[in-house]
Amino acid sequence: MQLEIRSIHEKLPSVLLASIFAVFVLTLPRFTDTSKAWYFALIMFGFFYFLVYFKQLAHTTSRERLFFAVVILNFLWMAFSFYLNGEPGPGASFLWGRHFYFLFLIPLFFLFRKISISDNIVLLSLFFSVLISIVDIVIDLAQGIDHRVQGMNPNSFGPIQLCIAGMLLFFFIHKSQRWQRTLALIGFLMAIATVLFSQSKGTWIAIPVLTVFFVFYMAHSLSNVKKVIAIIAIFAILSSSYFLPIVKPRIDTMLGTISAYLSSDDYRDDSRIGTFGTRVELWKTGWNIFLENPATGAGLGSFKLKARENWERYQVNEVVGQFKYVHNQYIAALATRGIPGLALLLMVLFMPLYIAMTHKPTNQDTEIARHSIIFICLTYIIGNIIEDHFEGKSTTMFVGTFLPLLMAKISPGNTNQAL
Repeated sequence: MQLEIRSIHEKLPSVLLASIFAVFVLTLPRFTDTSKAWYFALIMFGFFYFLVYFKQLAHTTSRERLFFAVVILNFLWMAFSFYLNGEPGPGASFLWGRHFYFLFLIPLFFLFRKISISDNIVLLSLFFSVLISIVDIVIDLAQGIDHRVQGMNPNSFGPIQLCIAGMLLFFFIHKSQRWQRTLALIGFLMAIATVLFSQSKGTWIAIPVLTVFFVFYMAHSLSNVKKVIAIIAIFAILSSSYFLPIVKPRIDTMLGTISAYLSSDDYRDDSRIGTFGTRVELWKTGWNIFLENPATGAGLGSFKLKARENWERYQVNEVVGQFKYVHNQYIAALATRGIPGLALLLMVLFMPLYIAMTHKPTNQDTEIARHSIIFICLTYIIGNIIEDHFEGKSTTMFVGTFLPLLMAKISPGNTNQAL
């Protein structure tokens, strides 16, 4: 009896963590407000664990410690530039309500390294998350409801679903059991469908770039000729998606807005301001804000204020004053926190990529984690060109959970058995 009680007591933290993680993953894409409560429970679990086992920091590699230092410095620099610039606009909510939570990536890493979540639980969580998303989208379509206004912003939803698709693909490639491969393949196909339904053009653009990278990165045994043939075949399949009813109107509209923007040089001409034209005007505005504040930027929350005050001086359309974000993460970093802010952002994105690419795999499970880290980092490195994903809560929650989970799996200090 005492042995049974002891066994239950030892397994309770693992069961609790796996349960919180699973519910968070299931609810995140389409029931984002609900997922926030589970995310908070997850990071509090990690935070209190880290307080108790703080000495675990000594059992990390120099690369891991450097990455944690960069994450902390990135936040501190944002806080410094924000307060230095007089706390502009809604910047306090951006700083403390969004960017602050990315710091919890660090305690979550130690939590996941000590109480590892098994690949089977991760696989099942991802599969049923995608299933819930696709069913919810189909229900919306059947009821004549715009499926893109449900859950999180569609431009945040698209990259998250693409990352999930990538992780499921790696489960299919690297797992050996038939049920795992079958579930992963079905989940992958459903996840790709949700990416199409998201109508996120930035995510669609990322797909061919990721395809080229992983064909050359993973297909070591193929000759360059075969790699090129494989890429051509994949691109032919991707190109054929243009004729899908959900894709063609979106692409045609985008091409029309590009033509409209280029047809006139008058920044006051509202006929130029479609999706493409608005983004270019926002980028110009952000760039001008940076040029006036290259060292520290104008501070988080300053973009809308600066745009409204200076649109005519910047010679951009007045529409820019309606937006809180630049819609380019790199220009956003420059505009709100200067050159050091951009440098720190790039380090946050590229350091996990470097750690994963230089990691020597020990088994198929670590290969799944390693390739997933690479996929997630590249998805956002590419997607940040036309969106400022890390200014929002959804991306912070997703990346801030999965990055430490996957990094913990390939960490040399991870010697614990998963649930």
